[in-house]
Amino acid sequence: MIRDLPPLAALRAFEATARLMSVREAAEQLGVSASAVSHRLRKLEDAIGVKLFHRLNRRLMLTDAGAVYLSRVAPAFDALRAATAEIAERGAADSLALTAPPSFAEIWLLPRLGRFLEAHPGIDLRIEASSRAVDFAREPVDASIRYGRGNWPGLVARKLVEERLVAVCAPALANGRALPATPTELAGLTLIHSDQRLTSWSAWLRTNGYGAVRGARNLRFSQSAHSLRAAADGLGVALESRVMAAEYLASGALVEPFADLAPADDGSAYYLVTAPDRAVLPAVVALQAWLVAEATGAQP
Repeated sequence: MIRDLPPLAALRAFEATARLMSVREAAEQLGVSASAVSHRLRKLEDAIGVKLFHRLNRRLMLTDAGAVYLSRVAPAFDALRAATAEIAERGAADSLALTAPPSFAEIWLLPRLGRFLEAHPGIDLRIEASSRAVDFAREPVDASIRYGRGNWPGLVARKLVEERLVAVCAPALANGRALPATPTELAGLTLIHSDQRLTSWSAWLRTNGYGAVRGARNLRFSQSAHSLRAAADGLGVALESRVMAAEYLASGALVEPFADLAPADDGSAYYLVTAPDRAVLPAVVALQAWLVAEATGAQP
């Protein structure tokens, strides 16, 4: 059984000849002589021990084995052509692959993205909305926005947006419930949680000198975007980042019932993270500079 591939030149000669059913036309397409194509075809048949063509008077016909072989080889050459065209197209501009947590991408990044695209028309950008930890050594990802405390050994991390967690709710809660006047009144309301947050309601209460408060019920979401929407719909009181809630607060869809109390800050933030060898890429440098500028202007 043959375990190694036949010479690529022989495979190209076979694919072109079988596709065009002409040694002469295959030779013209490959830029070699007809005798060279015929030699490569014989070399391929000898290598695999199978006759691929019936050589009739002035014409060729695939054998059954040749037809089967072509059905396997042709898609591989099509894939190579497509990959080459794609890489050639990408080579015309810098490309940048970025991952970002879904809520951060939706609420913070996308509304600002037009300014980056306008400032850097030569950069092609691909964004994956995901909170997973990227393995830069194995994945074709150039940079990642991560939520945490900046402790990712071996990676370069630049702080973008700090967390300042505050209580937010709709101006009028569902079922005509009055807004809470003090944190102790949260006991009668639904508390909305974002599971991705590293700071809990109890930590926020401790920050402001209050003991634990158990809400009437708990409503949990995996993403901040959903927690904020639920709070805006009057379903309860959410503990959320003031930066992430900025648009809701500015429009009046959300209010801070305890605006005089201190926000919780445990050092969590959104960071731009990348591998050291990718941190120096021009597209990554441009993205970091733009993100830092946007984040500086966005801090309340």
